[in-house]
Formats: sequence, structure tokens, C-alpha cells
Amino acid sequence: MKRFKLVLITSLLIVSCKSSQSPKYSTEPMEVETLIGEEGETVVLGFINRANLNTDEFMAWFHPEYEILNIPEGWIKEHVSLAKNLEFKLFLGTWCGDTQREVGGMFKILDALGVSEKQMEIYAISEAKDSPLGYEKKYNILNIPTLIFFENGRENNRIVEFPVESMIEDFSKILKKEAYEDAYADF
Repeated sequence: MKRFKLVLITSLLIVSCKSSQSPKYSTEPMEVETLIGEEGETVVLGFINRANLNTDEFMAWFHPEYEILNIPEGWIKEHVSLAKNLEFKLFLGTWCGDTQREVGGMFKILDALGVSEKQMEIYAISEAKDSPLGYEKKYNILNIPTLIFFENGRENNRIVEFPVESMIEDFSKILKKEAYEDAYADF
């Protein structure tokens, strides 16, 4: 009987510890401002979370691009420690073809690296590349998606609109602090 009680108590402690851990990403979308775009699509404005992208409307483009990106064997182990203390800011447009093509792959890599919601800010902007809060101006966002890598509050680098080589190679160079210039660095 004592052994049964010990097993039961241990099991309850394990379950309660696991349930008290917060998930990597929120499951509830944030309340957001939306409008209808030039082609009838939903344009989200302002701060969003990952759950906003996991809605039926956006999963149509997010999920296939997430699934299609292949991460080479050994890549995660080589890079995971390099992303541990980084923070990220992602500027996107739910209406934008470039966002729809690139953001799923970006998140697949961020997920593989163990990046949590606490390390990530996501901000959606309009077709005019602005928003009610003007947050995009502070970071000189001209093309989207733009993923900015930060360490100790300072920008390390950014991927702008599309990768230069491939999403995997661009992430690798930025994480390893190798020479890297985004696609618009010369403009």
C-alpha cells in the first residue's frame, strides 16, 4: 500500500510539474486590427502572435511553406546554442506574397532552434508598409518579411524579403556571425 501511495504521489507531482510549464507559443490569437486589402484579403495590423498565423485563413499559406523546408541532419545541433540568447523581431504582411512564401520556413527554423514566444516579437503592417503604431519606422522596415536578429538589445543582422542563398544558409551565417548582407544591403 505504501508503495502504491508513493507511485501515485510521484505520478501526480510529475503531471502537475508538466502542466505548470508554459507552452512555447500562445494557443490563443491576440486581438488585432484588421482591414480588407486591395485584393479582398485580410490585412492584419500591429502586434500579433504565432497563434494569429495558425488560424484557418493564414494556415493555407503558412503550413505548406513550413512543411516544405528541410533542415539538414546535424544543422540544429550545430546552431541551437547560437540562438539561445537571441531575440527576434519579425515584420510581415498577411497580404504579402513574399511573407506567404518565406515566413513558414523562418518559423520552422526558429522552432527547430527552440526559440520561444518570449524571444520573439511579430508585427504585421499594411500594404502601404505602415501601421497605426508606426513600430516599423523605428526599425527602418521597407520590405517584408524582415526578420531581425538581436543580441543584448543590439541588432546583429536581418533577413529582408527573401534569403540571399537559402533560408538555412542565411540563418547559419547570421547565427555564426559570418559575413552576411541581406538582399537590400546595397540599396
